[in-house]
Amino acid sequence: MSGPGRPVARPGGVRTAVRMRLTDPALPVVALGAAAVAAALHAPVLTWAITGGLAGYSLSGSV
Repeated sequence: MSGPGRPVARPGGVRTAVRMRLTDPALPVVALGAAAVAAALHAPVLTWAITGGLAGYSLSGSV
């Protein structure tokens, strides 16, 4: 889609390179992997935090 004042997207252009980097599945995989490692290291704290949150929710009468 090109028009007046809009750059033309070329097969090897900058817009294509940026689009390829943004849609590459490596970034979400790395982010989810890092989150999984962080969650595994903090599992006891997260377990009690989730349990406490659910207990508070049920005791508040919101259920």
